[in-house]
Amino acid sequence: MSLSAEILARPSCAACYRQETKELKHRRCASCQQAAYCSKECQKEDWPMHKKTCQLQRVNRESLPARGTQVRDTMSDLKKWFSKHTQLLVYAATNAMKLHDRANMRMIQTHMFVIILEPAPSGIHGDFVYELATLRHIEDPIDGLPEDARAVLAEIPSEGDQHRLIMVVRSGTAAYLAPITVNLGSSLQHVRHLGPPDDNWQGFLERAINGTTEAKDRIKILLLHTMQRFC
Repeated sequence: MSLSAEILARPSCAACYRQETKELKHRRCASCQQAAYCSKECQKEDWPMHKKTCQLQRVNRESLPARGTQVRDTMSDLKKWFSKHTQLLVYAATNAMKLHDRANMRMIQTHMFVIILEPAPSGIHGDFVYELATLRHIEDPIDGLPEDARAVLAEIPSEGDQHRLIMVVRSGTAAYLAPITVNLGSSLQHVRHLGPPDDNWQGFLERAINGTTEAKDRIKILLLHTMQRFC
């Protein structure tokens, strides 16, 4: 595995995006088994935002046995994949919604970021390749999500600069709902943490996921590696 791939494949805390290391092991929410946190403090801070989706995630997880072994296994793989690529997807979603400009801040309340993956040709279990990334309105139906998912998402509150960024990772008929907390401070803070707006975020996302990064991607990858909380 290249250094770039290794950096982008480390599980991240759902609250502060701190990456897991040998010394720092993350723990998942005991209820939904989805959101992972680097500390009790991060879990406590994220709870007001997480509690709305916690029950939904648990119900979705409990329904998996009835949906078949393949869907259950794919969901498990998507969950692990998302945890390892959280920072990368936050970068892509921020640029897709153009959140560097405060005039676009409402996008995070009305839209969700959808990433569609395909099983990798290598046949390696849990390995995926990029197919498509796009924005969808929060009320649009998404294959693989529970029918009541959109209603729950619409009720998630915003608190000051704290917002819930809704992401959906889908492969085949399995869809992993991944809401995370982001702090949308000033546009200047976005530039400081994520760099200037990236009009080619889709190309970068595809290369990063597929392991075909170029020399020009190194600065972005380093930025993602050092990215912490949006504050």
